[in-house]
Amino acid sequence: MLLDVKNLNLKFQTSKGVIHAIRDLSFNIKQGETLGIVGESGCGKSITNLALMGLLPDTADLTADKLEFEGSDLLSLKEKQWQKIRGADIAMIFQDPMTALNPCFTVGYQIEETLELHRKDLSKEERKEFVFELLDQVGIPAPRERAKSYAHELSGGMSQRVMIAQAIACNPKLLIADEPTTALDVTIQDQILKLLKDIQAKNNMAMILVTHDLGVVSENADRIQVMYAGEVIESGTSEEVIHSPKHPYTRGLLDSLPGNGDTSFRAPLSSISGMVPDLRFRPSGCQFNPRCFKSKEECSSSRPMLNQEDHQVSCFFPLSEG
Repeated sequence: MLLDVKNLNLKFQTSKGVIHAIRDLSFNIKQGETLGIVGESGCGKSITNLALMGLLPDTADLTADKLEFEGSDLLSLKEKQWQKIRGADIAMIFQDPMTALNPCFTVGYQIEETLELHRKDLSKEERKEFVFELLDQVGIPAPRERAKSYAHELSGGMSQRVMIAQAIACNPKLLIADEPTTALDVTIQDQILKLLKDIQAKNNMAMILVTHDLGVVSENADRIQVMYAGEVIESGTSEEVIHSPKHPYTRGLLDSLPGNGDTSFRAPLSSISGMVPDLRFRPSGCQFNPRCFKSKEECSSSRPMLNQEDHQVSCFFPLSEG
């Protein structure tokens, strides 16, 4: 197993009290596999990935029964040890490339900086040539000229490709793609996703694909993990989760996709009523019960846990097959 996570909990100390952002999160990923993580904004997708990268702020309190990468305990790592893994073995494509890239340095310099840290075998000239090769690999035309550009001189799609080039520079074993197609038009979105799949196949790389779009993840992930209020509420193969969802929340996400509900002319789009709960004041029992159409008394008094089947669901009254 490349990455193995068991009962990960993440809390933040704030001026308004303790926020339990992630509760009892467990999952694993094998080499060459793609795990899709989906859910609404604020459900804990991105903060989980920052934990996997060792990029949490000092206010974070991270605990887990197991948090291992290639058998090594990530919880015990010091910052110097993290610096050797981060960017080399585990890399991340951040959500907004326009803010993730440093506006004060050229994009070529920023990619070369990664190589200088992790590829000691390359000379300065070899690093520069490798930067051009990486930019060409991710589909950026005239790479020698583009390497001299600053972030503000590139389009959103080009900036995203630069982020991908930087992430794959050291051939990581695990790539975390956090909303890699946000704010991109459909054509560019398809190009970016195809590029990631090609790189993954070439390097036998594992990938965590984070998105709120079930349509995107269904076509690009082997397994899907649905998160809500910092918890995994459903997990299974893409086929199982998309075509036979068991949790009412997953069903609601699927119904909210255009074309999945009432397709008559000018029919209103389906939506899930209510809001994601404030994590300072979590509802008792199932976190989704205030918004759930199947909610009963048991749902508000007891917290359901994931079953141990291949297609896991955290629900007292799961949806029937089909």
